[in-house]
Amino acid sequence: MGMNTTSGKPHRSRSLRNRIAASPDAVLVLVVLVIFMDMMVYGLLIPVFPEYAPRFGVDESVIGIIFGVYAAMLLFFSIPMGALSDRVGRRPLIVAGMLLLALATALFGFSATITHLFIARAVQGISAAATWSAGLALIAETCDPARLGEKLGIALSAVGFGIVIGPVAGGLFFEYLGYTATFLIPAALAAAIGLAVFAVPVHTRRPEGRSTMLPDTDLRLFAAILAVVVMVSTTYGIVDPYLPVHLHTAFSASPATIGLVFAVLAIAAILAQPAAGRIYDRYGGSRHLISGGLLLSAAAIAAAVQAPTLLLTVAAVFMLGVGLSCAIVPVMPILAGIYRDRGSQGAAYGIYNTFYSLGLAAGPFAGAVLIGRLSLSVLFLLQAGGLAIIGVAGWFAADRFLRR
Repeated sequence: MGMNTTSGKPHRSRSLRNRIAASPDAVLVLVVLVIFMDMMVYGLLIPVFPEYAPRFGVDESVIGIIFGVYAAMLLFFSIPMGALSDRVGRRPLIVAGMLLLALATALFGFSATITHLFIARAVQGISAAATWSAGLALIAETCDPARLGEKLGIALSAVGFGIVIGPVAGGLFFEYLGYTATFLIPAALAAAIGLAVFAVPVHTRRPEGRSTMLPDTDLRLFAAILAVVVMVSTTYGIVDPYLPVHLHTAFSASPATIGLVFAVLAIAAILAQPAAGRIYDRYGGSRHLISGGLLLSAAAIAAAVQAPTLLLTVAAVFMLGVGLSCAIVPVMPILAGIYRDRGSQGAAYGIYNTFYSLGLAAGPFAGAVLIGRLSLSVLFLLQAGGLAIIGVAGWFAADRFLRR
């Protein structure tokens, strides 16, 4: 009897893991945890970054460049990682990405020079290229296409959860636990999530041939989708490193206060992204969601940098989160539909990540170039103008290219 009980335990354990691996909802939970952890570490740095300039004796432009290194690594590695996940499966890439994230986060905790920060940020970007490309492809493969917008919206809302927890935790840890502990705690969590994914035998189908990069559909539609991705990510690429500087300069905001402002931005995304996905699944409305979201984002940025009080700035930041969420969520199922019959979802989301990272890199690097010539307010207003232009163009082009 004891032998039967003992031998039954491994069987029950394997059975549980197999049930988890076969459940689309369970797979979604795993990917949400992975994305949450990546973005929590990303957000952890936001309230800490303003402290690096005086600590290492560098100006704000160097901090902007370090912020952009993450996106540069995404730019270079997302398509190779996505294509690799098509060949070897999603789980190995996700596990490797989470362990790299743990390493990068620990490196931040022990950084003593600007060079150390560059290396840690680069490893963090490579890890994100692996986890994002493989994770989003895993959802697209295992989810019912009729509910894909909602599921991807839920996955993207993990970004918001990470950004909520990350800056708040970063600000509070930094103030009360010290610099090193701020990073070692999330490094341990990232490693634990990686091991959890390793324990679940998720199986995905692989394409018979090579991953295909360019779709068979109208390339103008493809280009329009990628233009939206770039504009949304460029906005985050400017807001993430330079809004804290604006808040500190205009309102003498502390790291904890800056973290709370970014928590508002993330809460808006948490609420808006699943809702936008459900709306798209049920009613379509790409024109209203994408173009309307871009125009709302433009207005919100202009209001945020002109607001005379911190409270009004926070309200504008909330609207920015809603607008950017409405613009980006419909892009995800559209892109999945383009590549679904080709069996190359890894390549599809590798391309998505590449163009998203292009915007994330362009924002900080452009800001670093312009910040010495323009005020922060002008920099934000230029980005608002770009969002408005793409939003208006998308409104008139939607009927020609989009069927939903």
